Amino acid sequence: MRILYLTDNGTVHNRRFLEKLVSAGHELWSWNLTSADADSRNDTPDTVRSITSGKCVSRGASPHEFRELLPQLQSVLEELQPALVHAGPIQSAGYLAALADFHPTLLMSWGSDLLLEADRNAAWKEATEFALQKADAFFCDCDTVLRKANRVRVFPDSRVVQFPWGLKRGVFSPSGPLPPDDRFRAQAGTTTFIYTRSYEALYGTDVLPDGFRRARAANSSLRLLLLGSGSQSESIRNYVQMHGLSEAALQIGPQAEQDLPMWFRAADAYISCAKSDGTSISLLEAMATGLPVVVTDIPSNREWIREPENGWLAASGSADAVSEKILRAAALTPEERGAMSERNRRVVAERADWDKNFPRLLQMYERLITDHKVERVGLGSNK
Repeated sequence: MRILYLTDNGTVHNRRFLEKLVSAGHELWSWNLTSADADSRNDTPDTVRSITSGKCVSRGASPHEFRELLPQLQSVLEELQPALVHAGPIQSAGYLAALADFHPTLLMSWGSDLLLEADRNAAWKEATEFALQKADAFFCDCDTVLRKANRVRVFPDSRVVQFPWGLKRGVFSPSGPLPPDDRFRAQAGTTTFIYTRSYEALYGTDVLPDGFRRARAANSSLRLLLLGSGSQSESIRNYVQMHGLSEAALQIGPQAEQDLPMWFRAADAYISCAKSDGTSISLLEAMATGLPVVVTDIPSNREWIREPENGWLAASGSADAVSEKILRAAALTPEERGAMSERNRRVVAERADWDKNFPRLLQMYERLITDHKVERVGLGSNK
């Protein structure tokens, strides 16, 4: 069947969805609404046909700005006649699809679109509500996001597909290659934490270095691998230098997706200070590698972490709380660490297997398309 996939970014997450949909035999057309460059495919697989925007709209732009692409979307829909539109995030691609009033449309939340952006101002709230009300079904990655959507519109169970944007089994595991440079590997007598989130305020990059500094003042064997990047890179670099942490907090920078497993294996534990999240893929990657984790005490993380069975939950925004949990993770005995590793690997295998979960999305596609055909037949008979 022919699917139109609408998004506002070219991240690896979109590529994973598109690759799986193509492998399932679908004819895919992908439109990154923020790309007006025909030569910039933004991680779109070669087997997917790309559409480029006739007007440049920046990611993070207001819903009103995305509305200006409506005439182009209407033309695309008229030409392609897709069987289904898959659209998200909500206030950009989802809102635009709702304005086009195309059916069936599957609305996909990206987590922060509902947990944060929906309450930004009246315009964003209106776009959120409109997109949810117009959608034929809803796709999300965790209970936290579904609960927020249900405050606007309660979708019946038959119109909800929910699973984490998980992992391909076996890619992240304790066994396998390590970084070639010995400086970046786990070392005897030390406890190394790994951080892979973006350097943005949303991810608590003001709290992370402060919490690590406080913990290291009590335990000088602590180390931190920083694999992120972002608008706050300079401030983190300055903080590390100012507090004499350059030897302990190693700023590696962002790494290629295929190299991430070896970096997780180079660590003893994982840390994230995100202030808001859906199901964090990096958290699942760490758990699949068998790492103990220290993450913020927010609803989506509580869906995966039971303290102290498989990790620790630190109060969001508190460097003291982060420091305390870092020290607890560093104090694990080998036996405790082994048991926690086994638990985390088992949880991910049971709940976040990408290949096992993805058929749920395909089943929703089939259900929506079939029901829409039935509805059209019914409408035709009533004329």
